[in-house]
Amino acid sequence: MVAFNAGAGSGTFKGIFLQSVGNISNKFDTEFTPAGWTFALNWNTIFIWQFLWFGYSLSGLCRRNENGWMYMKPDLLPIWFYIVWMLNNALNIGWLFLWDREYIIPALVFLAFIAFTNYCVLIISYRALYINGMWLQKSKKVDLWLIRIFVQNGIAIYATWTTIATLLNFAVVLTYSGDVSNATSTTAALAILALELVLWFILENFAFDEYVRYTLTVYPVVICALSGSLNKHFVSSDPGRNNIFLAVLLAVACAAFLIRLILVLWRHFKRPLYKSQVLTGPENSY
Repeated sequence: MVAFNAGAGSGTFKGIFLQSVGNISNKFDTEFTPAGWTFALNWNTIFIWQFLWFGYSLSGLCRRNENGWMYMKPDLLPIWFYIVWMLNNALNIGWLFLWDREYIIPALVFLAFIAFTNYCVLIISYRALYINGMWLQKSKKVDLWLIRIFVQNGIAIYATWTTIATLLNFAVVLTYSGDVSNATSTTAALAILALELVLWFILENFAFDEYVRYTLTVYPVVICALSGSLNKHFVSSDPGRNNIFLAVLLAVACAAFLIRLILVLWRHFKRPLYKSQVLTGPENSY
């Protein structure tokens, strides 16, 4: 997956891809499309973080605990985690070919499923860590934090970016296949992003805190994407509707991130997830 994305992005695989991803994005430009540096920064971050969590998962083949090999007990990365992840990779490669051939509607469907499978992988990881969190806190605290930092925050970056990319593709389809004006398509995409941002803030802080407390990479990705959009499209002398929408949404994302950090720090010290309880062995997640 990494090799295909690198080749498609750089135009290296000329025998496989007809054009680079960036050239197609420029062709199907919207008022939401970020500057080129945004794509490079986010994808490079995604790939680096994926290598980190994959390296961590492989380390379980070489480490043991009192219950056996780490890759088996505790069951932190269940078999379904890897199955869904492989499906995600296949969808990603498929999207590259669809986008390269400018099949923008099928590409939108594939990208939506890429984001969805990222959510599924995260849910599997959150559930597995929730089941075994107390045991890890007592016996393997380093692994507890490595799962949170490498696996969950890494995949959250990927999930957030593919969610935003889905909205970008949605705006492209509306504009270039649905004969909707560029401005209206962008407004629709930004409105959906704003709704998702508010919904996620509510869910992570008040509904699923015990699962997602230490996932903090969602807002930086949103901030980066919106900053890239403003960097490319903002006209200070005559800001349009979407310029203002982008600026307001960026301010909201920054404020939400700050509040989130404060809440996580306060809860970490005042309301720890794992208090003194009777220690039990690790369990199977599935």
